[in-house]
Amino acid sequence: MSSEVGHRNIQGLILVWAFAESGIGGILHALKLPFTGILVGGIAVVCIALMGFFATSRATTIMSALGIVLLVKLTVSPHSPWQAYVAVVFQGWLGAAMFSSRNFYRLKCLVFSVLCLLESALQKILLTLLIYGKQLMEAIDKAALSLASSLGIHGSGSIVIFAFGMYVLLHLAAGLAIGRWIPSIPSQLAELDLPVSEISGSPVQAKEASRQTGKHILIGFLGLTLLLVALKMILPELKISDLALIFVRSVLVSLALIFIAGPLLVRLIRRMAGVHKSRIENQVLAQTLDQIPVYSAQAYEVMKWSQREFTGFLRIKKLILGLLFISLYRQS
Repeated sequence: MSSEVGHRNIQGLILVWAFAESGIGGILHALKLPFTGILVGGIAVVCIALMGFFATSRATTIMSALGIVLLVKLTVSPHSPWQAYVAVVFQGWLGAAMFSSRNFYRLKCLVFSVLCLLESALQKILLTLLIYGKQLMEAIDKAALSLASSLGIHGSGSIVIFAFGMYVLLHLAAGLAIGRWIPSIPSQLAELDLPVSEISGSPVQAKEASRQTGKHILIGFLGLTLLLVALKMILPELKISDLALIFVRSVLVSLALIFIAGPLLVRLIRRMAGVHKSRIENQVLAQTLDQIPVYSAQAYEVMKWSQREFTGFLRIKKLILGLLFISLYRQS
């Protein structure tokens, strides 16, 4: 592979990764695709692993790409939740460590994909426990057992642990599937029958996240209030003071994470991502920012094509292949 082709491939992968982290969410929501969180994380995993396939200085390339993607995300989606940046940094650092060479590439793809998807699941579970606390989880379990008993179903166990377990298993299954698929992507890209003449359109207008933040916070607190009311109705023995304590704790922890811990972490990440950028890296950053609007329009057409022509998991695979194709080949 020539250095020019390799450089073009890396630039294309950076564009796809940056788009997945900053611009794809609104489009996925508009097209009503399921499991958008897993899909976004999966695209990032694919891009990093393919950098480990195409690049020569693999670890250095992935770390440089990580800095560019973070700066694009901070520019295009400055109001993204702080935990999204944590996931990106984890993926980048782990990818740079694992793909320092192409030895055992298939095995590395599998392990890397599983670890990244599990990190995403565990991060959300730990955040849920941190915000809502053990007391709310226990109340939900008691309410579930009470409802089951009223329906004549007797048993024991924890509905919360079951839900968390299924959530982790879903991410584990996705990680295994993506990891096994990645090594075959280069050959599948060469065989992709994408109607490139249809891939056009005007840039998709993204919603300003800052306008949605207050609305999401309000909806979250309203949902928590309704949940606590429902728990009181199912379990009359619950004390009002205990429910009030759960609500106050959740509100205070949420606000502290959103308005204190989050901005501090984002500021730290901005400083880390911006230091010691070379002239070439700054050029790639500028090119990526310039290409995002046009690429978003093309990506929207690819998503409609995948929805129209395919179903099930094949639709997701063709979507990811299409996003890679228009970046690696059509952009050139």
